[in-house]
Amino acid sequence: MCSQSNKLLLPSLLAPPAKLMALMCHAEEIIIDTHETYPKQTLRNRYFIGGPNDIRSLVVPVHKPNGHRTKTSEIEIDYNENWPLYHRKTLTTAYSKSPFFLYYADYIFAEFERDHKRLIDLNAALQNIFMKWMNIKTSVSFADDFVREFNGVDCRTSCKNSAEWVLQQSYYQPFDTIYGFRNSLSVLDILFNLGPEAGDHLIKETDYAGLQSS
Repeated sequence: MCSQSNKLLLPSLLAPPAKLMALMCHAEEIIIDTHETYPKQTLRNRYFIGGPNDIRSLVVPVHKPNGHRTKTSEIEIDYNENWPLYHRKTLTTAYSKSPFFLYYADYIFAEFERDHKRLIDLNAALQNIFMKWMNIKTSVSFADDFVREFNGVDCRTSCKNSAEWVLQQSYYQPFDTIYGFRNSLSVLDILFNLGPEAGDHLIKETDYAGLQSS
């Protein structure tokens, strides 16, 4: 896990954990590296949500045109499966009782159904939406080449799954009376449940003492 810093290096992420978005709130600059060799089974093409029964992982299927040497920037979205419909149904089941689901959901579904060819294009579109909704003003740029040395905090290897990204501040969730607060979920969870207050809530996340640089 990476620690708090004014300068962050991130991979291209689909719908990152709320804690990672909190880190972005406190950063002064974010650089996204899309020139890495694409690693499978990470937050680059998946996110975690809290459903009525369990925590679920939703995945955008992808195709590697150059096999194991494919860069993240070259990864293509696979539409052979109707994953946009599956994500829509699963998110609706999980969050239909959340107070702001109807306010935000159609914008998310529209991006899922926009037929982005490359994964990084979908991820960038969603990131812009999340940052706008949460009023995150941090400067974001894309690296021109693979970043080998970075004068800041490199979070690229900290994005294998969401378990490392633990919030200190809990918030309302529809099933919290059954399961308690379920941590490390996608930013979608806090947006659907807190709405416009999500950004203010994440700004309160200032405890990064336990996070170690990768």
